[in-house]
Amino acid sequence: MLRFGFVMALWMSVLTAIAGDRVTMRSLLSEMLDPDTNTYLPQPGRTARLWSSYDRKSITPDQPGWFANDDHSHFLSVSAEGENEVGLMLDAAGPGAITRFWITVAGNAEKGIIRIFIDGNLVVEGNCLEVVSGGKICGAPLSDSVAKSTAYNRRGHDLYLPIPYAKSCKVVYVRTSEAKDGAFYYNIETRSYPSETEVESFSPAVLKQYAPAIAEANHKLSWRMNGYDKAINEALSLDGVIPPGGVATRKVTRSGGGAIRRMIMNLNSEYAPMLLRTTVLEIEFDGERTVWAPVGEFFGSGYTYEPYSSWFTACTGSNKLESRWVMPFERECVLTLHNYSDRAISVTGSSVELGNYAWDVNRSMHFGACWHEYADVPSRRGEQKEPYDFDFVELEGQGLLVGTAISLWQPVTDWWGEGDEKVFIDGESVPSFIGTGSEDYFGYAWGRYQSFDHPFIAQPIGIGNGSKSLDGRIRRNVVNLRHRVLDAIPFSESIKFHMEMWHWSKDIKLDFAPLACWYMRPGGKCNHSVDEEALKRMVRVDIGYPSPKKVKLPPTAKLFEDFDDGTYAEWIVEGDAFGSAPARGTLPRQNPVDGYSGKYLVNSYLNGDDTTGTLTSREFKIELPHINFLVGGGNFAEKTCVNLVVDGNVVRTATGKNRERLEWASWAVGEFKGRTARIVIVDRQKGGWGHINADCFYFDVAPRTE
Repeated sequence: MLRFGFVMALWMSVLTAIAGDRVTMRSLLSEMLDPDTNTYLPQPGRTARLWSSYDRKSITPDQPGWFANDDHSHFLSVSAEGENEVGLMLDAAGPGAITRFWITVAGNAEKGIIRIFIDGNLVVEGNCLEVVSGGKICGAPLSDSVAKSTAYNRRGHDLYLPIPYAKSCKVVYVRTSEAKDGAFYYNIETRSYPSETEVESFSPAVLKQYAPAIAEANHKLSWRMNGYDKAINEALSLDGVIPPGGVATRKVTRSGGGAIRRMIMNLNSEYAPMLLRTTVLEIEFDGERTVWAPVGEFFGSGYTYEPYSSWFTACTGSNKLESRWVMPFERECVLTLHNYSDRAISVTGSSVELGNYAWDVNRSMHFGACWHEYADVPSRRGEQKEPYDFDFVELEGQGLLVGTAISLWQPVTDWWGEGDEKVFIDGESVPSFIGTGSEDYFGYAWGRYQSFDHPFIAQPIGIGNGSKSLDGRIRRNVVNLRHRVLDAIPFSESIKFHMEMWHWSKDIKLDFAPLACWYMRPGGKCNHSVDEEALKRMVRVDIGYPSPKKVKLPPTAKLFEDFDDGTYAEWIVEGDAFGSAPARGTLPRQNPVDGYSGKYLVNSYLNGDDTTGTLTSREFKIELPHINFLVGGGNFAEKTCVNLVVDGNVVRTATGKNRERLEWASWAVGEFKGRTARIVIVDRQKGGWGHINADCFYFDVAPRTE
């Protein structure tokens, strides 16, 4: 009874804070660290806005200039200060708070100065990069830059420390004589409170006062300690094998409310890129389906396992996917995993962890996530090859937009993300949010391809400026994500989140799959629900990987096996290296495999190099003088090899060359004519290159060398 009273008192204090208590830097940091905060409607009258350097020729969709792309060095006004120019970036009336501050620079703009005025007082002044990401105000990750593998002045510079103000806030960029020729880009997001809200304004003294709270926030954010102080009192497992076209379902019923607080799972199959897209997570809360998304997109890894960790989602370890989104419900929730592929999948190590939640009939919201794919769309449209808009999501109801992500595939290295986000709130004709480029929205800069992660932004895998080759998967697909906490966007009637398709290449086609996450009051509507057609396309499994062409056989050839029916048929499988069926290309965490014929091949890298086994063919009679086949993988005699066995003896053998590419091998077998034989594909090697690839066995009158 004592514990229950403590929990209820705690939740009542949270609800009271949401309802409009005094806003301080400490309260905002507490809000940032509490994953439950955004599950409740914000106080009435709270709004959000973006202040950016977008090209001012962009006004409304029906006017020229909507896709204008000169997105730097535009200010609300510009004034002179001796030899310097002062650009006004933000001019907001209080009460309110800065919730996100992003900049990047070109040329010598990095030498400019930022000044922040709160309630008419100058509270921060310094070099622009030092102020935003260089630790002048606070340490990382609240003040940070990405990606670390790029030059400092080519990064996105992000400040997530909340800066509250009671009366007013102005931010200016001072272009000194040393910074006159550079380009300066900025995005600053603010929230506004109702006029009666009491706010403790930011100042150097306040910054010093809350130094321990800032240090605690940086510690928890760095270690991704989201929700680990929340009690878990029930865990469900989704473990098991889901057959092609099958489902796995779990239902939870609770009176008085509950919440999913953490989800963990591992997916295993012969072809991970397919299963991450064709395994779909569906969740119903209190009778409403609000989540429908492929697991790879939902957990932020796209359709390959790419290691990263954010505040709400992560892909860590071997195929381990994790979500820490809080998903509350009043009475019940139903979770379903759909297998839309033509292969069985195995779910292992899964845990759906639930805890208490104080459901408020007037304020609590359901979590939602939608996904859809724009497949084979043009990079530009029309005779003039113009950019165009597409939507991430359009919602009707009351709620908060809390996350967006993209998974993209393209056949070139040219930059894909010049497009600006445009967010229309509650029926606006002119959007409250117009950004300066996709990478700016996702927190990095200059279209760089280097991977990075951060509590609120990540690029687990990328392609863009500086990537010079399309060899391998890393140069073909992109995953970007951004999660919103203090910068969540409230809406009382509707929200439309649109993004421009603005590509440097004008004549290509690409696949672009956006995901959006939100909290919304029961009864809300989303314009995207189920995109099964995209999943049917994905069963082809060649997205991001060029499908090898079918080998053309000579007219004298007699095909023995090419595995292109997708089964091992009469082959005998022993051990755990070869799986239950041939592979459709590259396996999880494997370097790109090519050179095979058609869709399928033998690939013993299943679950890595430490699995072992053999694959033995049916018996056949040797009639022609040569056996030709493709082989790749490890170069270990007797351990990673393809053997010809006659009368129980190995009479011919071949190995790979420690390369994933399959190349032709040929055995002269005329001396064995008329005798019975088998082909045995062997993997008895563990560790590096401990696997074998093979395909397209045929008999012929001549050897094949290419």
